[in-house]
Amino acid sequence: MSYTKVIIIIVAVLAFFSALIAIAGLGLMSAEDYATREQVAYESLEEPQDYDPDKFALDANRGELRKEYFGIKLADLEQDENGNFIMSEQQRETFVKNILGKHMCSLQWISWKDFGSVTISQDTDKTIHVKGGQKSKTNSDYLDIDGTLTVVNPLHLKFEGEIITCVDYINNGKPVKRKGTYNFTVAGQRRYWRMQEMTNPDDPCCDYVDIYFD
Repeated sequence: MSYTKVIIIIVAVLAFFSALIAIAGLGLMSAEDYATREQVAYESLEEPQDYDPDKFALDANRGELRKEYFGIKLADLEQDENGNFIMSEQQRETFVKNILGKHMCSLQWISWKDFGSVTISQDTDKTIHVKGGQKSKTNSDYLDIDGTLTVVNPLHLKFEGEIITCVDYINNGKPVKRKGTYNFTVAGQRRYWRMQEMTNPDDPCCDYVDIYFD
């Protein structure tokens, strides 16, 4: 075998392994890297409606907040010294009444197209429950959500309970359990509340758990 052919083979092998490393790295990239990659991809599109969440990953904090959420206009709400919206009991009751029922939910590792669902319900004592999840259509990955909600304002739901995520390439495929209080918030033009405690407690990655308006 000639020296030139040997060099060509070595270069091809190195290129192959470099590609494998790059692909593997996409699976567990940090939230910051994910956001940067997604933002660049989004800005490269000619038309925003071409945006594919399953392809470009994160829906960044684009645009201004909506004027109204589930029958509550932000302009009608008071704000505290930090700019956080404050609801009256009547406004909160209206908002809760309008969010009751089934909502889509998702974990980005499973899919942003084949959604799961949660059901928000209320007891006679006004305790708000949320329960449901998402299951992969291609493997055994899943998301389970089971707990209660406190409505801080239309943009902020406080969850208390248990959230379990299980993804085959995270934490060696073992379930990751979160139990406690977690904050789901809205940003920009997003049509969902996203859990803010994103860091996976058992593996160095970030989980995007979303509960949608729809």
